[in-house]
Amino acid sequence: MKRMMISMALFALVGCGGGAATTGGTTGGASGGTTGGTSGGSSDSSIAFRNSSSWAIRNLYMSTVEQNTWGPDQLGAHVIHTGESYTITGIPCANYDLKLVDEDNDECIVRNVNVCAESTGVNITSEALLGCQAATRAQ
Repeated sequence: MKRMMISMALFALVGCGGGAATTGGTTGGASGGTTGGTSGGSSDSSIAFRNSSSWAIRNLYMSTVEQNTWGPDQLGAHVIHTGESYTITGIPCANYDLKLVDEDNDECIVRNVNVCAESTGVNITSEALLGCQAATRAQ
């Protein structure tokens, strides 16, 4: 059941292609060299985060799926406020786990995100964020 909840949250958060995840003004992000390693990928990719939720996203961590530790905060001093977008570029092509932390310090972990697609975007809605946070706490 827990895996089903996480999969539903993943489906709600991650979508490939341009769409709403890449609209609304994009801010430059950190380079892929800070994500904590590669998993055999050969080309760089990017991932755009669109915050359509009611909460600001204060931290965003990435880790390749085979690692057990999080890389540094990809947002640095930046906060993704409601209605804003943020793009991280230069990410080595691989599958990543993502950890988002909102303004209330609630964590959402999304597993196995493929950033190797031509364009990957994450649209963070309130419903998806709350569901993901509940699934993360249940793990």
